[in-house]
Amino acid sequence: MKSILLRAISLILSVAMLALFAPFGSRSEPYDLKDPESCVLHFTVFSDVHVEGNNSPRYKVFATSLKDAMKNQSGSDAFLFLGDSTMNGQNIENMFFHGTVATLLKDQRVIPVPGNHDFGNGAGDFDKIQQRWYDYTEAFFGLKLTTPYYYQVVNGCYFIVLANEQQNIDRMHMSDEQFAWLETTLEQAAQGGRPTFVLAHYPPRMEDHINPDSPYNLCSMLASFNREHDLFYLCGHLHQAPSANTFHGWSGFPETYLPMLTQLTDDGDRNVCDETGFGEIVEVYPDRVVFRVRNFYFGEWATLNDAPHEATYTLKNPIPAA
Repeated sequence: MKSILLRAISLILSVAMLALFAPFGSRSEPYDLKDPESCVLHFTVFSDVHVEGNNSPRYKVFATSLKDAMKNQSGSDAFLFLGDSTMNGQNIENMFFHGTVATLLKDQRVIPVPGNHDFGNGAGDFDKIQQRWYDYTEAFFGLKLTTPYYYQVVNGCYFIVLANEQQNIDRMHMSDEQFAWLETTLEQAAQGGRPTFVLAHYPPRMEDHINPDSPYNLCSMLASFNREHDLFYLCGHLHQAPSANTFHGWSGFPETYLPMLTQLTDDGDRNVCDETGFGEIVEVYPDRVVFRVRNFYFGEWATLNDAPHEATYTLKNPIPAA
């Protein structure tokens, strides 16, 4: 009953918000993958939506970007939101975010990642706000979670979600239980032989231990796995605009930093700027993985130094033909 009520109220409010602040479709033309016939898996990635109840420009960027994402002619096997989907984890913000996702993305698979803002951004009752996140992820995405970390398998590829477990802003506090779970989940992923995608709001070097005597190290664990397998780490949090540092391998495995989707000007966060609307489309092929930066608000592929802003990684373990 609770899930039904949350969905009903959220959908009603979101339809009203869309009619008021984003009544028209994306201005972009339909687009597609690089090689649709050969693609094994493809997904769309956003981060740091920061939906607020009193910021209509930010909502407009969010809704318009989702509309452009749906113009991908090959569709998307999953939509990833890498945390800070709301500004403070308030009910009204969750209603606007989840209701709009459900209205515009319809029945698409969504993999949500919690961020510091989704859990209170350093203030409030952490357990209560976390439970609110569980309630919405169950009501809208069918995820009956008891921990903020979990995994899903899409087309044979593991998507492993890591999460902060304490109230804070700048660090991803992980328990030994989460580390042990991650170790076991990576072992399962290795058996499948396909690329593994680790998702978190925070960059891996911002991990911290709840247990001060913890024997685990996140970067070392992931780098060790990546020596023989294919692992990719996707995160947000830093609001880093697309740049030469968007793709790197500083810790021994490929990483990509997602920018803030709804970046506005510093003039009271009320005006759209050139750095708004950025996300990524990831395309998995039998021999490679391609990350492509797209501006979903303006409806165009991003460029860097007059070339497409993208990165291609050759798989150590090619995917056998079906």
